[in-house]
Amino acid sequence: MPATPLSAARRVPSGEPGQILAALLAGALVLVGSAGCAVRGAPAGVPTLAEAHAHPSHAEQLRRDIRAIVTAPATNQAIWAVVVNSLQTGESLYNLNAFTFLLPASNQKLVTTAVAAERLGWRHRFETRLVAMGPIVDGRLQGDLVVVGNGDPTINPRHPERWLAFDDWARQLRKAGVRLIEGDLIGDDRAFAQPGWGMGWELEDVRLGFAAPIGALQFNENQVEITAGPGMTPGAAAIVTVGPATSGLRVANHAITGGVGTPASLRLERLPGSQIVDLYGSIPLEGAPVTVTASVENPTEAYLGALESALARNDVLVKGRALDIDTLAAPPDPAAGQTLVVDLSPPLRDIIDVTNKVSRNGYAETLLRALDQSGRPATADEGLARVRETLARWGIDPHRYMARDGSGLSRYNFLTADMLTALLTYTWIDPAIADLFFDSLPESGRSGTLERRMRGTPAEGRIRAKTGTLSHARSLSGYLRTLEGEPLVFSILVNNYRQSAAEIDQQIDAVLQRLVVYTRATPP
Repeated sequence: MPATPLSAARRVPSGEPGQILAALLAGALVLVGSAGCAVRGAPAGVPTLAEAHAHPSHAEQLRRDIRAIVTAPATNQAIWAVVVNSLQTGESLYNLNAFTFLLPASNQKLVTTAVAAERLGWRHRFETRLVAMGPIVDGRLQGDLVVVGNGDPTINPRHPERWLAFDDWARQLRKAGVRLIEGDLIGDDRAFAQPGWGMGWELEDVRLGFAAPIGALQFNENQVEITAGPGMTPGAAAIVTVGPATSGLRVANHAITGGVGTPASLRLERLPGSQIVDLYGSIPLEGAPVTVTASVENPTEAYLGALESALARNDVLVKGRALDIDTLAAPPDPAAGQTLVVDLSPPLRDIIDVTNKVSRNGYAETLLRALDQSGRPATADEGLARVRETLARWGIDPHRYMARDGSGLSRYNFLTADMLTALLTYTWIDPAIADLFFDSLPESGRSGTLERRMRGTPAEGRIRAKTGTLSHARSLSGYLRTLEGEPLVFSILVNNYRQSAAEIDQQIDAVLQRLVVYTRATPP
């Protein structure tokens, strides 16, 4: 049969989304009439529940096949939680450890992005302002220039149109008559409370780029790229470059050149509070360069370094220093100054798209803090309070999750597979969220973190789901369309395994490929 986009398979019963979700969770929403006739939400040609019960072999065989995959001897020491429900009938197709608390890894981002979409709206934008704290006379700003931000995470190469934002600001300053800033360049990052790490993040992670602290002023995802290439002879020091060069981090290079054909390996170390990164490892002679990312120590200082450099190359000079406002005993009040530049980020729909497809931790943590609308410096705790309020309104029991950050990096997060399928059922049926949230998820064999998985199989293009990865924790939750066109919602969480992550992914993919070929049709 011709492929039908999974999004086109959505059938939304009438009524308030919260009421519909409650009915689905209670098993009360039956989309067939008592006489066996299809009613709203059950497409023509789909068997009724009575017909399906008369031929139980398909459902029972499905359960047996999934059970064989998740209880295979190679991973029988692991903890699996698997929940699969039909979005067409509301029935459970498979259920294992549905209410067991497990580490969700980046499946936590499903919670953060869904709530952000609801509370902030898809058109929400982050704002940055450049404020002059003095008059402009003959091309000279006689005072400080203050940069006031509220968390825009998009000034990085993932958004090509944003990567040169600082140069555009410099041009706007020149149009406003500014050629020289006689005072300081000050970064006002007070919209977000310090520190920028999440509760339960591991010490060995926070030195790396994927676990960079977030702030109200963010550039290049608050990370630097350290690239090492081979020297001229074995044993020689590796050749190292660092970008952006204005980050403030300094690299102590201990990496060497290995022999031809030896394995490449790089490892970096940085103590909290230090601007020095120690780089260790080996790059084979004639081998390709290798790049690793390191988190910056102070996002605001790294931001100001890049901005000052952009101003200079556009002939706007800073006579004073680049300063984090937190270091000032008497910080300026931007409300008393003159706003020269107002910059808006891309809309939330673009930010959530990157968060889910590419699984960017900093984006998710930024969204969590953006939920804090108290007017005080935003905190993760206040953002999580808004998450709990929203989930309660959606009918999701607070006893089914423990959220401690927005990204899933924390090992204090615990969710149930049942909770995730409930969340995904809500986002499927709420018209205000459904389409754009669905589109933000990676597509099997085609995009995001699923681009290389299930390619060339019947499951290619039939799954939209969020991946999750921590040491000894893998997850995948989202939507699936069977070959017959039936939409399913699923959550698979795996913890405490000793195999490679690739082996666990293969088993998860095997479950999904089995679901794709699930049929309700009665054999001839």
